[in-house]
Amino acid sequence: MPSVSIETRSTYGELVKGIGVQFLDVYNQSLNSYSLAMDDAVAQPGNKLSSLAKQLTTEKAVEHFIQKTGVNYPSVTAEGAAFNQDSRILGYKTSMTPQLFSQSVSVTYQAMQDRAYDQQLSEFGDLTIAMKEVMDKNFFEMLNYAFTAQSSLPNYIFGYGDGKPMASTLHPRKDGGATQSNVITSGSTKNLALTDDNYEVARVQLQRQLDDRGKPNRGGGGKLILLCTPENTKKAVIITKGEKRSGTGNNDINIYDGLATVIESKWLGYSGNPASMPSTFWALIDPKVARLVFLLRQAMATHSWTDPNTLAKTFYIISRFCEGWVDWRGMVLSKGDESAYSS
Repeated sequence: MPSVSIETRSTYGELVKGIGVQFLDVYNQSLNSYSLAMDDAVAQPGNKLSSLAKQLTTEKAVEHFIQKTGVNYPSVTAEGAAFNQDSRILGYKTSMTPQLFSQSVSVTYQAMQDRAYDQQLSEFGDLTIAMKEVMDKNFFEMLNYAFTAQSSLPNYIFGYGDGKPMASTLHPRKDGGATQSNVITSGSTKNLALTDDNYEVARVQLQRQLDDRGKPNRGGGGKLILLCTPENTKKAVIITKGEKRSGTGNNDINIYDGLATVIESKWLGYSGNPASMPSTFWALIDPKVARLVFLLRQAMATHSWTDPNTLAKTFYIISRFCEGWVDWRGMVLSKGDESAYSS
């Protein structure tokens, strides 16, 4: 008689009604082992952060994300034998807390009264641009912090519940299986530079990622995003565009032509980034699998206030949001400098 594993209320812990913790998203990892894409809508239409981000909204102070595995593969059952039985596994929980962002500009009564260029000096216009900039900057800042311990992240960036950096050589599996790495690696060399050959290493590594019970993800098989710094964009375009491989004399076919979208960001590896990510950084991302989240609690709102004593006017803008990754799968990343790394 085979051993029987029964799912009880304790199996699902905080997912059971009445526990008191609500999850914004419960993700089924088994969908990633399915041979067909269940949902091609990888981002909302008009998403200014591109398909890199899944934009979600909330009305709660804290949002929770969790995953579960599917069941193991069905197997042959002898006539008259008891049916095979399995139990699904809860994954790691990720919690995100939107932060308040604000900025203001104060203008004296005289300055307001005497200026001649109201359109060019629009306080609300400049404040709105600044808030959009910080939304973009903070989202890509999450990638700048990809190799940083979660304990050292800014308070507006939240990491996956396994407690490891986004790019880690030691991502644990919930079933206790072997740890996994999503740092682009060949042999003993980690953080590979962006080259044609290393792109292939990254693509295969993406294909070989496993879910929390050791089943292959579907990631890496479709159209991918090659994310890079401006310094790496020329290399990225050469690798992924054109019918023939660049720099070869034997007329090799370029198998990546049309299979990758190059996205560069000025916020990656820039001189002012606090995480000191090098300008050689690059990442290969499957947008159907990767789970980079931009979580909006309060949309941008502008207000003004007039000081009754001086008639000076203060214009201000506020918004509440945060960013985070709620899984590391669907991404492989590299500093591009071939530096040693283990975390």
